[in-house]
Amino acid sequence: MTTRFRSKHRSKEKAGLSGIFAILILLFVTSCAPQGVTSASGSASASAATSASGSDSVSATASAKDGYSDHAASDQNAAETRLVDITFEGGSGKAHVISPVEVTTREGKSYAKLVFSSSKYDYVIVGGQKYENETPGENSTFTVPVESFDEPLDLIGDTLAMSTPHEIEYRIIWKGDSPDQGGDDAEDSDADADRLTAKEAFGVRGDGPDRVIAGMKPDGKLELSYAQGFDVISYGRYSLIRIYGVGDYLLVPKGAAPPEGLDEDITVIGCPPGKTYLVSTSAMDLVRQIGAMDHVRFSPLPVDKWYIGEAKEYLDSGRMVYAGKYRAPDYELLLSDGCDLAVENTMIYHDPEVKEKLEELGIPVIVETSSYESDPLARLEWIKLYGVLFSKEDEAEEYFAGQVSALEALSAKTGKSVAFFSVNANNTVVVRSPGDYITKMIEMAGGRYVPADDKSFESSGMGTVNMQMEDFFAKAKDADIIIYNSTIEGSILSTDDLTHTNPLFLQFRAVREGNVYCLDEGFFQKTTKMTEFITSLSGIIRGSGDGGGIFRKL
Repeated sequence: MTTRFRSKHRSKEKAGLSGIFAILILLFVTSCAPQGVTSASGSASASAATSASGSDSVSATASAKDGYSDHAASDQNAAETRLVDITFEGGSGKAHVISPVEVTTREGKSYAKLVFSSSKYDYVIVGGQKYENETPGENSTFTVPVESFDEPLDLIGDTLAMSTPHEIEYRIIWKGDSPDQGGDDAEDSDADADRLTAKEAFGVRGDGPDRVIAGMKPDGKLELSYAQGFDVISYGRYSLIRIYGVGDYLLVPKGAAPPEGLDEDITVIGCPPGKTYLVSTSAMDLVRQIGAMDHVRFSPLPVDKWYIGEAKEYLDSGRMVYAGKYRAPDYELLLSDGCDLAVENTMIYHDPEVKEKLEELGIPVIVETSSYESDPLARLEWIKLYGVLFSKEDEAEEYFAGQVSALEALSAKTGKSVAFFSVNANNTVVVRSPGDYITKMIEMAGGRYVPADDKSFESSGMGTVNMQMEDFFAKAKDADIIIYNSTIEGSILSTDDLTHTNPLFLQFRAVREGNVYCLDEGFFQKTTKMTEFITSLSGIIRGSGDGGGIFRKL
């Protein structure tokens, strides 16, 4: 409770008694507060906030909830809210903060709404500041500031579930907001978080006529069989990349000048760029496959975060250098070393000022949206965009045609069921939504994805859904094959590791029969491995393969 002091004209006797009473209250609050903790209901700053003129004043250290609500009431339009997956550590495991966490950013400051699975928490302490429960009688909820999503958030929660109150240390690890945080593909996570609001904005090819630019009409178009998110249209010696819902990019051959009268909304890129800042991690494998690594100078990840061998080699040799992650690039390095293009994914829209800064420095920015393609071959067909961008069209066409041909050789469906999942720190099972590109790869391999008929999928609108273990057990206990998705929570080494997460796994048919597999932890970076995923899984389903380098049998 925030204490409000009112100044009134009183007699000297009343004023003296009030002063003594205030001192006693201050001493009492100080002695009762946990050491090193600033209470949200009173502090030294509250005294400092009392004006000498005697006007009303409120404690300057009111809880983050109060500040959050005041901002929300006065400036809703300036706030950006997103969902961020977390890993939760600490305590006995009986209670946890529910993932994903709602994060609101306003005026450069971020606040996380932490909702516990229990109603027994009366306060949490973050950074020495106490935050009171906002929803007594319901799941305990606390809105706390977040200084950095690159570092874990340490907090202390006071639980009343025991005979006496206990303060317990916890740790939250932010996931899905950056590829080097571990966890799933950053592009996938971004698409999942934004799918409800951005599904119609990204990845949709319009029916209108092709654009006339600088008086020139198109004279050709790149043939695409699956991808919906982009087109490449030729205008004589120029090529226009159209990424739907994002923008248009005109590729100007080296030594040539852009056409006169070009519309201001078209971004000009010298082709092929020689010093690219390839921020979209899923694009690196496509660029590697067509032999265009020499056009990439700047990496968004340090060497130890890459699973792609060529990326490691280029960083080790100095041919590629680490230039910072998408939200915090090394502008000085990019500028001094001549960066001539940045290729971002849609995560950049969480930090639009970064894109604006790059463009102010004269570095054109492409935002690619391949993660919004629900068909695996559509995602893979983006290799053609990089073929055009880096003058490797033939290599891209040849590779893609070979991958399509390999899949055409697969036989019909088998009817065997395949569950694909992971278990997070909250002992909640994370599964893919039906229609997601992973589930489509399972179907292309001849399998039948489970679970595929839960109502929670219909309401989520996202690529992934969290399920309680009991619900997952009911849907997947009789699956012929189960695959643990190590790209989210890390690898498991044995079925014992799996059953340790929950004893119910002992009752799964696939566990009893020895049909448990683990997906390669680095798969989320290896975009060109999608066909290998399908063909290797097809062999597993038909009993003719061991999973190759994609799946490891436990």
